[in-house]
Amino acid sequence: MEGMEPGRRRRKPAPRTKRGLIIDAWDRLGRAMVGEHELREIQGSVRNQFGAGADESPAAIARVLADEGAELRHPEVIEFDARWREAKIEKDSGQLKGLDELLSGKPLRLRKAEALIKKLERLRQRTENADDQSEARQARSMAISGRQTAELLAKDKELNELQRAEQTEIAEWFKVWIQTPILFADWLELRRRSPEFRKKFLTKKSS
Repeated sequence: MEGMEPGRRRRKPAPRTKRGLIIDAWDRLGRAMVGEHELREIQGSVRNQFGAGADESPAAIARVLADEGAELRHPEVIEFDARWREAKIEKDSGQLKGLDELLSGKPLRLRKAEALIKKLERLRQRTENADDQSEARQARSMAISGRQTAELLAKDKELNELQRAEQTEIAEWFKVWIQTPILFADWLELRRRSPEFRKKFLTKKSS
């Protein structure tokens, strides 16, 4: 590699891991110095291999390459990372749009609660294999808020008996998704078939 220390032996990691792919992409570039251009190229390689949800931050890539002996153009790397994170926050806020009902403090109906949990699950799945888990943490935090709100509303005497029962049910849905999101869809299907659920909600056409 041009600019590499003489005699330094470079291993060729299998690019099945993101770290391996980052190093492999850097090797192919043939440059010891790393700045914004190189980081963009490597980000593209990671995205092509693992999908957009697995996008790596410039700083994360730079740390891997620094460990491998790369020379970083530090001001350039830091400025690029700051711009990338600012753009990502703006993008994430758009992807979380529609979940604000979880923070409204108003009682949800069963169908609306299910739709919101499905949206949370799509967010979780998209970031499941990403090192940057900020979006997944946001989704989980909003689910916790939704559960806490439902638990409070279940005790609100201004709501009628059926509305309070819905809130108790919804709080349980959020609890199951928070604890075992991968099992939630199957659990909900079984829950809806239970005699207790059918008697409490379906016969009264509350959902």
